[in-house]
Amino acid sequence: RSFLLMYLKRTKIVCTLGPSSDSVSEILKLVQSGMNVARLNFSHGSYDHHAKLIKNIHEVEKLTEKRIGIIQDLQGPKIRLGTLPQEGLTVKKNDTFILTSQKITGKQNNKTIIIPIQLKNFTKTLKKSGSVLINDGLIEAKILEVGKDKIKCRIISGGLIKSHAGVSFPGSAINIPPITEKDKKDLKFGLQQNVDYVALSFVKSAEDIKNLRKLIRKSSKDTKIIAKIERHAAVINLKEIIKESDGIMVARGDLGMDIPPEQVPIVQKRIIRLSNKFAKPVITATEVLLSMVVSPRATRAEISDAANAVFDHTDAIMLSNESAVGKFPSRAARTLSKVSETVEQELQKYEELLPIIQNKQISGNENLDCLNACELAMNTKANFLVVYTSDGSSAREIAKYRTYTPIIVITETEKTARELTLVWGLNKIFTSKIGKNEKEKINKIVALLKQKKEVKKGQKLVIICSASSKEKLISNITI
Repeated sequence: RSFLLMYLKRTKIVCTLGPSSDSVSEILKLVQSGMNVARLNFSHGSYDHHAKLIKNIHEVEKLTEKRIGIIQDLQGPKIRLGTLPQEGLTVKKNDTFILTSQKITGKQNNKTIIIPIQLKNFTKTLKKSGSVLINDGLIEAKILEVGKDKIKCRIISGGLIKSHAGVSFPGSAINIPPITEKDKKDLKFGLQQNVDYVALSFVKSAEDIKNLRKLIRKSSKDTKIIAKIERHAAVINLKEIIKESDGIMVARGDLGMDIPPEQVPIVQKRIIRLSNKFAKPVITATEVLLSMVVSPRATRAEISDAANAVFDHTDAIMLSNESAVGKFPSRAARTLSKVSETVEQELQKYEELLPIIQNKQISGNENLDCLNACELAMNTKANFLVVYTSDGSSAREIAKYRTYTPIIVITETEKTARELTLVWGLNKIFTSKIGKNEKEKINKIVALLKQKKEVKKGQKLVIICSASSKEKLISNITI
């Protein structure tokens, strides 16, 4: 049954690979538990290790005869502290400290605490009374004074600060290009390894996506780009970013430090809704099953969080530490599979909850053919909705309506087939070149599906071909 989970659920699962899941046997367990796409986090690990992961992923693909999409997640310009004493510095409530861009080792002399930050000109957009968050927000401080290359702060909630901890300044528009020199080197490696998607961290505008696309095209590639929404500026420019990107990630961890945490669920729903509208695959990420890093069971709140993401019509849910360094990586993936499958079955019971009813409201004239195909499949109780697509756009348009008629995709290239592993509901994807005229197309599609033993005599099919081009074809046939 574990092998069937990929086909019983429509919502995709992205798993971050790491020390807990880097072997062929562990990746195989993840796939058997429902993983569709692997994420490689380039904030950690050597090129040798990432190359090994990619090799192992392809080995598992051969073993399972299932495609596993690969996302390269670029680190981006994470702001970090400089070097501190090995034991770190402990700060308490109401302590004051100096944060400086001077190249020094952090120290504590008498009552003066000085902490270096690895960012020049960081004070330009900071204001008195602004906030400083250190170590993923566990330590919070208030800005008392702003100088040329330093700020004075007061601790609101204290703790232990160690070297190179992450720093953020909520609401402050610190202008750092999202593509660092490290990212450029990592990108070159990823493109050589033929990753399917590149995820860009700390996106602020559509221009950031355009700049990354230029770099990709310089390498004679056309790799798809996922924009990670984790900055206040990105929320402001959300629609433009989604239009320019090929996919979106709701990166709730860093987003929850740059905007008020209580706003994150609202923004999440907006991101998913807009991504659905523009037929862009969207991933809900961060702390989905965090307790499963150390516990074999998720909390009820975590199960509800995952279920709500499915209700919101996310394309995919992502595991981070749960699968990369956790004790129960495949069990966490299996938990998400069960949640997704259960919610999807319930959605099908009540017409008012069916996504196609809701998503009709977001359709534009350009994709009415895909909507018509979905409605025809639903109204005729078709066994399958078959999509023939060259670049994947028709398949993504079909998927955005979240129809529960099983979808089969036929495309010409392996590249497109791999990209569609991230898209909701597209579990059966075949590569084949189909004829040019209408009769030839239909006959070849039916012949291919019979050869693959996907269809049986007497079953009804709705077939849509090339809905994104001038030549469009929708057929309703019984085999």
